[in-house]
Amino acid sequence: MRPGIAALPAIVAAAIAGAAAPARADDDKPELQRMRFVERGDDLTVAITPPGGIGKLFDAAAYEALGTGIESTVVIRIQITPQDSDEPVAEQLIQRSVVYDVWDEVYRLQLDELGGQKKFQVKYRAEALKWLSAIEDLPVARLAVLPVGKVFVLKMVVELNPVSRETLAKVRRWLSQGNGGGLDRGGAFFGSFVSVFYNPKIADADRVLRIRSQPFYRERS
Repeated sequence: MRPGIAALPAIVAAAIAGAAAPARADDDKPELQRMRFVERGDDLTVAITPPGGIGKLFDAAAYEALGTGIESTVVIRIQITPQDSDEPVAEQLIQRSVVYDVWDEVYRLQLDELGGQKKFQVKYRAEALKWLSAIEDLPVARLAVLPVGKVFVLKMVVELNPVSRETLAKVRRWLSQGNGGGLDRGGAFFGSFVSVFYNPKIADADRVLRIRSQPFYRERS
């Protein structure tokens, strides 16, 4: 399925009034982005629409690099925590990569996320970027771990081209542990999440984004 989702059933997580405006680029704080949370089956899904999202991970140089034939990799770590805590109730890990095939003149993508691994190709660089950066209808938590009425925040650390072999090895191990456990499994790979979320200088990657959602809660039906 291509990026872009159809209208879904009623929104089940409401933004709390008075959320602050998005952080300025020169703020050394995680950026606040307004997200849409929707119940879908047993899961909570999230979507971020422009001007929000993770597309700003790619500046002009990073975008041009997509066409060089050298692989670009995006690693997305997500935690959902109570509003007043850094203790996660759910965690998710996603890895997306692309390499330009200079002989066939196509972009070959690999997406590793909940539901398994997908490999496919697209013709245009802009389309490859869209696949790398789309946050649409993404499962992020089991509803069972989100009590109705309790206030939560989604936190996200996004890295472009992590340079640490150890980090990439941890990503591969985490993703290989099974498709269904990612929503609430946790593990050693997330041990550094809080440190990087509050101090981007700790991250070892070409670029890092730190994003948090507005506070949200599940409404009573």
